[in-house]
Amino acid sequence: MSIPETRIKELVAHRWDLASETFDTHASHGIQSERERNAWKNTLKKVFPGGRLKILDVGCGTGELSLLFAEMGHEVTGIDLSEKMLEKAKAKARARGMNLVFEKGDAESPAYEPASFDVVINRHLLWTLPNPRLAVANWKKVLREGGMAVIIDGIWDDGTPGTKLRRAAGCLGTLIIERRDPRKGHCGYSEELKSMLPDVRGPPPEKVEMYLENAGFSGIGNLPLTEILEIQKQNMPFRERISFNFQYYLVHGRK
Repeated sequence: MSIPETRIKELVAHRWDLASETFDTHASHGIQSERERNAWKNTLKKVFPGGRLKILDVGCGTGELSLLFAEMGHEVTGIDLSEKMLEKAKAKARARGMNLVFEKGDAESPAYEPASFDVVINRHLLWTLPNPRLAVANWKKVLREGGMAVIIDGIWDDGTPGTKLRRAAGCLGTLIIERRDPRKGHCGYSEELKSMLPDVRGPPPEKVEMYLENAGFSGIGNLPLTEILEIQKQNMPFRERISFNFQYYLVHGRK
């Protein structure tokens, strides 16, 4: 029996509420070094249009990238279904004396007037969405003419024997050394919930490009994020590094 869509989103929000306490400690979520921070800024400068931009960060989580955009001088709004994640984001903004807007909202259907933003961006979001095609189409609606959609994602599980072996080895190392089971993960999606998410393993960049093309975006490009991935791996113990191996990318398109 399939799960109603409203229930899917309730379950997703609940899981990320639970994950909010430790979310920023994960290497792929919290920015762990100044070198990584600068790498993100340099990468985004290559992609973003010029000038001060009005940016919508959909599925903003704890606001890690939202705050980065604000540091770069942009006007930023972040939305997320998880209220606990938003609490973290607001607290971080207050602590840094930064003026951002964080509010509860559905990343698939952002409730803003048409042509409200110069950039709609997300990181590690598509795999959590039941309707990614609809989401991309709706992001286009809230973009101004010439505005840009930016999608940062990865192939988190390619299902190959090599990936399974590396992750099993990393899991065993963590079980032995830290006496905890990393397989429980930080999101804890049930198999039934996973079955309702078409990109749950992480979409390949070609699929994301197709989403943008089908929604009518032009000038579509794909930028590998290999440098950022390598920076993130530098301070990891070997048992984590061997399983932190996936295709990481940024795909962008213009309205």
